[in-house]
Amino acid sequence: MSAALRSLIAVSLIGGAALHICPPNGTRQILKLLITAILAAAVLTPLRELDYDLLGLEEAKLASAEARIIQESRQRERSLKEQAFIRNCEAYIQSHAEELGIHVENIRLSVVRTGEERWEPYSVSVEVSGNTAATEELCQLIQTELGIPAERQVWTLHE
Repeated sequence: MSAALRSLIAVSLIGGAALHICPPNGTRQILKLLITAILAAAVLTPLRELDYDLLGLEEAKLASAEARIIQESRQRERSLKEQAFIRNCEAYIQSHAEELGIHVENIRLSVVRTGEERWEPYSVSVEVSGNTAATEELCQLIQTELGIPAERQVWTLHE
């Protein structure tokens, strides 16, 4: 590419010098047209030498990288949506526990994917301290509202 640039500069300099020497008559107009054609040929010559196989290979690499980036982006998006769903469910449990006067120390919720962009709560592990009757009520609420049966709820009571 640098050789093409050097030849283009050389042709421009020679053409400019020739136009400067040429008298201002019809000959100068023909010389301008001839220099323009030579400059156009100098610009287009490197395009004839392009390696189209290499260009195709680079295009394929770019398409592959694009597909990989899109796939990784979709995976991250699903992961973020899943994490947001889990946080929302945990916050829901936390808020109802506070309403019942239960101190929640830790909540761990696991989910299952039911569709491309859908998750459902599967199991929960809750560490609490407080009233056991209120804990039973919270257990029932989790079963009713989130659909997690008592068999998949693990409760750790701290006094």
